[in-house]
Formats: sequence, structure tokens, C-alpha cells
Amino acid sequence: MGDSELAVLRVEIDKIDAHIVELLAQRFDITNQVGVLKAQKKLSAIDPEREARQAQRYAELANEFGVKPAVVQNLFRSIIDEVVINHRAIAVQTAFQ
Repeated sequence: MGDSELAVLRVEIDKIDAHIVELLAQRFDITNQVGVLKAQKKLSAIDPEREARQAQRYAELANEFGVKPAVVQNLFRSIIDEVVINHRAIAVQTAFQ
């Protein structure tokens, strides 16, 4: 593999990374809306049943696309942890309004 071939592949990786970040931003926009609804309805920031269903779904998606399930689970665990932090902050803000 020559330097130009490597450079082309790296450009493709950079494009995919940008798309992943864009999708992540969209996901956080939507989960923010969920956080507002949960706060208004005084629901918990954590939904263990949903998380369990999603964990199963992530494993299935990982297998479908040939990615190690642990990698996908770890990625989404980080995302979900951040969402929970945000939902808790929204709940606190809502409580003082």
C-alpha cells in the first residue's frame, strides 16, 4: 500500500468520523427532548428495562454488521451514561422552574 493509497483511506475514515459525530449530535438532541419529557412527568433518568432491551439490540446489530459486540456495548454504555447525566441535570433545572 503506497502513501497515496493510505492517504485516500484516511480521508474516507475522516469522513466517516465526521458523520458519526453528526449522528451523535442528532441523537443527543433527541435524548435531550426525552430528558425534558421525563422531567416533566417526574420519571427517573434511568430506565433499566429499556437499557436491557437496547443492550440486546446493540448485540444483535453488532453481529449483523460484523462488529465485536463488546465494542458496540462499550460505545453505547458511554453514550447512555452521558445521556443519564444530562437527564439528571434537566430534572434538577425543571424542579427549580
